[in-house]
Amino acid sequence: MKDREYVVLLGPSGCGKTSLLKSIAGIYPPDSGSVFIGGKNVTALPIEERNIGMMFQNYALFPHLTAEGNASYGPKMRELPSGKIQQIARQMLSLAKFPLERAGAKPSELSGGMQQRVALARALASQSSLLLLDEPLSALDAKIGDELRHDLRRLAKKLNLTAIHVTHNQEEAMSTADTIVVMNRGRIMQADTPEKVYFEPNCLFVADFVGEANFFEGEIVHGKKSFIVRFLGKEFGLAGADRSRLPKNAAKAVVMIRPEKMAITKKEPGHGNFVKAKIEVRRFLGEKIRYELVADGQPIVSKRLGFGKSFKKGDIVFVSFDPENAMLFNCPDEPLEKIVGRQTA
Repeated sequence: MKDREYVVLLGPSGCGKTSLLKSIAGIYPPDSGSVFIGGKNVTALPIEERNIGMMFQNYALFPHLTAEGNASYGPKMRELPSGKIQQIARQMLSLAKFPLERAGAKPSELSGGMQQRVALARALASQSSLLLLDEPLSALDAKIGDELRHDLRRLAKKLNLTAIHVTHNQEEAMSTADTIVVMNRGRIMQADTPEKVYFEPNCLFVADFVGEANFFEGEIVHGKKSFIVRFLGKEFGLAGADRSRLPKNAAKAVVMIRPEKMAITKKEPGHGNFVKAKIEVRRFLGEKIRYELVADGQPIVSKRLGFGKSFKKGDIVFVSFDPENAMLFNCPDEPLEKIVGRQTA
């Protein structure tokens, strides 16, 4: 990772992202390999000598100290003058948008959101160049969490920090990260920008885990000037699809299409890739409407903005997509259902 980059470790529970973070912090010794911070090998250094600031999932505030007392902890450990300690503590509380008139309150007297701001101020007050955040927003409600996630990134950039943020929340990862590191079973599957992780996943696991996707197993019909895949009981022209992850002479393929790229119409399209389907479930999500459909006995998910023409459960419609919005992957050896969390209507 680069200096001053905001990196998010993203993956399912138990994939190893928190263990990796704690190895960087010095809480867990790594089974193999080395930890470098700022070009220095710190593998054998204790946590207090690694010059890091850390925000824990459960806040880990000192219950007997006030908000200002908690924020003062790092500067005190560095034995700074008392006036400087107070200045840093109050400055970081202010940057974390904690009301200074509550600086004398203890954690038990504060809401979860305010406790989290104190924890952030304490981590920042250590004045370290590396900030580690272990699922810092998981205990907060959606609205407060959304506000704090933007504050985390804002402060990291304002203070020129390098940040490593662990989460299983994809929206949180997408909205804060410069780089997302997707993990599974202790391995890094892909490390890339949020846009590339979403639109250019390098494997089926990433394609399925990040966002929502439709997956179809298809048979490749090789032609001299065209590329056709048979699935959903039809043949689809996919000459414009991304085939970079598909072996050259593959006989089968997994076709992946994001739900927002699946269009729905009542009128049959005159040309292009489309299939007849029935709407089984309609879910209003505010700005979007999610449709769960069935075509040729297989589930399809489509999402569209909740403005304009809407459809209802039971409607017979046509679902279409453009070839360039499809990605093709090699068929796995095991059943596709064991790899991806396919939606069922």
